[in-house]
Amino acid sequence: MKDLFPVEALLERPRQRVTDVKALREKLAAGKGPQFWRTLEEAAETEELREYIEQEFPGLSGQIPQGVDRRSLLKVMAASLAMAGAAACTKQPKELIVPYVRQPENVIPGLPLFYATAIPLNGYARGLLVESHLNRPTKVEGNPDHPASLGATGIFEQASVLDLYDPDRSQTVLKEGRLSTFAEFTGIFSSEAQGLGSRKGEG
Repeated sequence: MKDLFPVEALLERPRQRVTDVKALREKLAAGKGPQFWRTLEEAAETEELREYIEQEFPGLSGQIPQGVDRRSLLKVMAASLAMAGAAACTKQPKELIVPYVRQPENVIPGLPLFYATAIPLNGYARGLLVESHLNRPTKVEGNPDHPASLGATGIFEQASVLDLYDPDRSQTVLKEGRLSTFAEFTGIFSSEAQGLGSRKGEG
């Protein structure tokens, strides 16, 4: 069977490029202004570098820009600023907020109003204190005067305020796209937590 690649070509070491460091230092010392290079060969502008560029980019070696002028830099900066400004001017969705015809006496714009309420969780009522601004609930805390919560809240109580503002939030427990129960969810979650605890979090 004929070899596709000669073995000698694979074992042959690539030719090392030799850069005249002394001449390079003299050239750099005579230069003016900030200049940047990726390699010493690029700084020296050797014949080997030009051959390499011609092999890598045939027909484009003479079109490679040697620097960025002031006009090109300003064009790029102006385009970036224009795109950033256009992104910041996104039209917000309309909100149907109806002002008060007669403002209630106990509602002061800018100051929160607290009221006591309760939510059911696992068949029990959890006492809460809800912070609202202009009758819109914004924060949930535990009610210290309620015997079931004594001022404490859990993750479900804290997340209950999201039900009022997120229409895409799931209203029921789902498993693989089908309706399920909260008891089944807690059972699966507990078994997974025990498995992770025995493996010390691995996996």
